[in-house]
Amino acid sequence: MAVAASVVHDLTPLHDATRVLVNPLKGWYHHYPDNHINKYELARDADLLEFPGMDHLYIRLAWAYLEPKENQFDWTVIDRLVDKWTAHGLGIAFRISCKETGTDRIEQQFATPRWVMEAGAQGGYYRMGKPTGPEGPWEPVFDDPIFLAKLETFLAAFAARYDRQPWVRYVDIGSIGDWGEGHCWAGSRKEYGFAARKKHIDLHLKHFKHAPLMISDDFVYALSNPTERAALHQHVLTNGISYRDDSILVNGYLQGVSDTFTVRSPQFFADAYPKTPTVFELEHYGSVKKPGNWEGRPDFAVAKFGKGKTGPDYFRGALGLLHATYIGYHGYAHEWLADNPEFTREMLNRCGYWLFPKSVELPDSVVAGATMPLTLRMENRGVAPPYAPFELRVMVSGAGTNLVRVLATGCKSWLPGAPVQSRYELALPADLKAGTYAVALGLFYVNQGKTRPVEFALKAATRDAQGYYRVASMEIR
Repeated sequence: MAVAASVVHDLTPLHDATRVLVNPLKGWYHHYPDNHINKYELARDADLLEFPGMDHLYIRLAWAYLEPKENQFDWTVIDRLVDKWTAHGLGIAFRISCKETGTDRIEQQFATPRWVMEAGAQGGYYRMGKPTGPEGPWEPVFDDPIFLAKLETFLAAFAARYDRQPWVRYVDIGSIGDWGEGHCWAGSRKEYGFAARKKHIDLHLKHFKHAPLMISDDFVYALSNPTERAALHQHVLTNGISYRDDSILVNGYLQGVSDTFTVRSPQFFADAYPKTPTVFELEHYGSVKKPGNWEGRPDFAVAKFGKGKTGPDYFRGALGLLHATYIGYHGYAHEWLADNPEFTREMLNRCGYWLFPKSVELPDSVVAGATMPLTLRMENRGVAPPYAPFELRVMVSGAGTNLVRVLATGCKSWLPGAPVQSRYELALPADLKAGTYAVALGLFYVNQGKTRPVEFALKAATRDAQGYYRVASMEIR
């Protein structure tokens, strides 16, 4: 008989849920700039370089900074950050907005460049639902044909420069509403329907063919017509666009949707996360701290969630509902980490994927040249699957031989919750010498010719220098 009876190797004694894992394509991000050109500027580089699990920089900036004159683009505003931080291995995400609420700089008052208005695009000056004089922030009519034509020219140029860059995590569709969130609450309070919103989405789809696209749930939820909202949500999903939530622990949501940890649209994220990574954005951390919401206000009555809950309680609950792979504190890195060192590490493990191999089943012995079955049972204690085409590899070592084979490419089926069972087959060379062989598994991210191991939540002592975990041994006859 070429293959002996199978043996199940229990790996649960090797589990280590306390070890902090810094893994690719998941983790924390830092807002900078954040609408204003200097918002959340770093005091020192180490604030990011030493931050546990910092994955990318989220550049949220007005269009006017990048195209101050028509067809004259100033990419240095972005490239100075891109060049610096990608050299340290961080990724970059973008949102380019067309409406801000400040007036201290021309780029804030005219987030859509002033020359667009001067070219004939319709719009007006508004603040909190009321028209202002020309000293107020200018808001374009977001479905005006001149505005849309100028916006498309900009998006085409932006995509030509950044769409194929390997360090782009995602491009956020932020071309409607205050701060790019899809609503005009701080401005005209005008509602834009399905047709207008679809035009903006489709402009991004037309020009971004490689970078993943993201959209705020507010962009879709702002549609008051339930039928149109459902149709736009389906359009988002059908085109592989994912969601971010910009509103966790916003004070008003504590009153209105505390039963869902201030997540207003959990169904959007439940539909999106099995296929695409989602994003968690905390309300500005400084704002969350001011009224005491982070520490927990004893006077704050929440009917369904209960009194006395703290910011971390809401954060944990929201993370589970959003299934977020990327999480942001929306503030100053040094302040957040000084206040929340252990919580930062806890959430790093929980966001995205967090993989616990439970068992490996393989024959106790096998004849060289046979095809060996291998069954892996995996538990994902994170909140989302691994989306990237990670390579699951097996290494069989013994008798002077190290045999490495790729068992699978991609493991999106490793959803959070119940353990997943996967069966693979490994063809063994006929010239393997008889003897006892160690069997090790490893997961690897291969990108741009570089290979990075993905860490399992197993004891560090089981992992070798290449990133493989020894899980069993077997005899080759």
